[in-house]
Amino acid sequence: MGQPPQSERALVAALDRHERLIEVGVGRRPEVARALAERGREVVAIDVEVSEAAREASMEPRPSSAGSLRVVTADVTALASGGDDRSIRDGLGLDASENGFNAVYARNLPAELQRPTVALAERLDADCLFTTLGFEEPVVDVRRRSEESGTIVYVAR
Repeated sequence: MGQPPQSERALVAALDRHERLIEVGVGRRPEVARALAERGREVVAIDVEVSEAAREASMEPRPSSAGSLRVVTADVTALASGGDDRSIRDGLGLDASENGFNAVYARNLPAELQRPTVALAERLDADCLFTTLGFEEPVVDVRRRSEESGTIVYVAR
C-alpha cells in the first residue's frame, strides 16, 4: 500500500472537503482513490479499462468508519455526452438512490480528456480538479492552485 507520491498527496488534500467523488482515468494507480476512501469519502473510480490494481484496491477491507471505493468500467467522454442523469447513474453502475457527487477529479489528466471531464462535472454540478501530465498546459479554463509540495492542482469549476 504505502504512501502516495507527493503530487498525489497534494491532490488528496485538495479534495478532502468533498464527500462523494468520481476519479476519471484511475488506471493502474488507485492511490488517490484509496486515500480518499480511507478518509471516509465515497469514491467511484472509472476507466475505459479497469486495471487489476484498481480492482484489488476496491476490495481491500476498510474499517467501518472508512468510506468506499468502487471501480467501474466507463468512458468519461460517453458519460459527459450521454442523455440524462439516469444515463450517468447507469454508466457508473449506481442505483437510483445514489447521486449527488461533489467532485470529479483526475490525476495526470491528458489534454484530450480535459474537456469531457469538465463537461461531466458540469452535468453533475460538481467541482472539477485535476493535475496534468506535467509537460502539458490545461486546454480548459482553470484556476491554478499551488500546493505546498509545489504541485499545481487545476480547478476548472
